[in-house]
Amino acid sequence: RWVSSGRFVRIVRLCCSCLLLPAPASATIVCYAATSVSERTNINTMKPVSSFFPAAIALLFSKASLSNALEANSFNQIKTEYVNTEDSKETFIQGNSNNFVFLQKFSLEGSGGYIFHTEVLVCPQENFSDDDQKMLKDKVSSLKDYVEMEEMWWYDKTANCVELGYGGAACSEACCSVPFGENQKAFPLNARRSVISNIDASTKSLYLYGMGDFDGVTAWHNTCDEKCWSKWSGLDYNPLTNNCNTFTSTVLKCVYGLSQKKPHLTVSDMVTVKCDVPCKSPNFEKMMAGNVDGSNVESYE
Repeated sequence: RWVSSGRFVRIVRLCCSCLLLPAPASATIVCYAATSVSERTNINTMKPVSSFFPAAIALLFSKASLSNALEANSFNQIKTEYVNTEDSKETFIQGNSNNFVFLQKFSLEGSGGYIFHTEVLVCPQENFSDDDQKMLKDKVSSLKDYVEMEEMWWYDKTANCVELGYGGAACSEACCSVPFGENQKAFPLNARRSVISNIDASTKSLYLYGMGDFDGVTAWHNTCDEKCWSKWSGLDYNPLTNNCNTFTSTVLKCVYGLSQKKPHLTVSDMVTVKCDVPCKSPNFEKMMAGNVDGSNVESYE
C-alpha cells in the first residue's frame, strides 16, 4: 500500500532527479517498483531480485539500461568524437621528466552545484616559467592532500598538459571511454572544457596534488594497458560506483601514488579505490627509457 502511495512516488522521483535522470526514466522506475511484490525478475538481466528497491536499482544500472540511457543523453557521456578507436590510441612518448599533477573540477549543468565532474591534468614542469615552477614545488613540499590554485593564477596559464578523464559511452572496449586524442594530449591548463558535454564550464576550479616522474601519456597507458580497478569502457560507467570521480581516484592513487581525497564532491564521489601495487603498463620500463612508442604498446581487451 505504501509503495503505491504518492509519498513513495515523490521519494523515487527525488532520487531520480539526484541522479539527473529524465522524467520518462523516473516514471519507468516508479511504475516498475510499484508493481513489484515479493520477487520480480529484472527485465534486462532476467535475474530474480527480492524486492522493489533492488529491482529499481538493477533496472537503472544494468549495462543494457545504461546503453539505452546513453543513447537518450541521460548520463554523463563523453563527447561522441572523443570515443577512442585503435588509431587514436597510437602516440609517441612525450618525455618523462618531472610533471605537476592537477585535478580540475566542474559542477554539472542543472545540478545546482551539488553534482561534480573531475579530471586529472598532468603538466610537464618545463611548460611553466621558472617562478611558477618554484612556487608549485614549494606548495608540493608542504602538501597534505591537495591545495586549491587561485583562478587569478591559472586563468591565463596556457601550459600544455595531458587531460585524463572518463565518462559513459556506448562502447565496450577497454578504455574506449577515456579519450586520448590530440585535444587531450595538448590541453591548455586554463581551458574550461572536459571530456563530457554537460559541465558548467564557468565553475572550473583547479587543485594541485603533487608531482609525478612520468608524463600523462605514460599515465594513460599505465591506466589502460592492463585493468586498473576497472577496464573503463563506456558501458562500465555507473553514476554511483564507477564514475568520472572513481576514475580520477584511480589515476591519482593507483597510477601516481598521490592522495585520492577530493574537494567537497559529496555524493559524486562515494568510492574509495584500493590498489595493492601501482598500475603499470607491461611496457612501462621501456616507455620510461624512451624505447617504445604508443603504437607498439600492448593492450588488453
